[in-house]
Amino acid sequence: MAPDEDAMRAAARELIAAGRSFLDAAEALLDDPVATERVVGIISVIAQQAQRTAANAFGDMKRSSERTDQRP
Repeated sequence: MAPDEDAMRAAARELIAAGRSFLDAAEALLDDPVATERVVGIISVIAQQAQRTAANAFGDMKRSSERTDQRP
């Protein structure tokens, strides 16, 4: 087997293992409603923070653009 082929096989095996781990975690969440609620709550907080950060960044860019447009 060529070295590139070995690397591709190893990468594929790692990807498969990661997929299995993800499915195991998803299955555990299905079996534990309290854990599912916590994960959903955490994701919600992260999404809200990302939204605030994006809105602030957009506002900063808009204000910066307005200041640039007003210069002689």
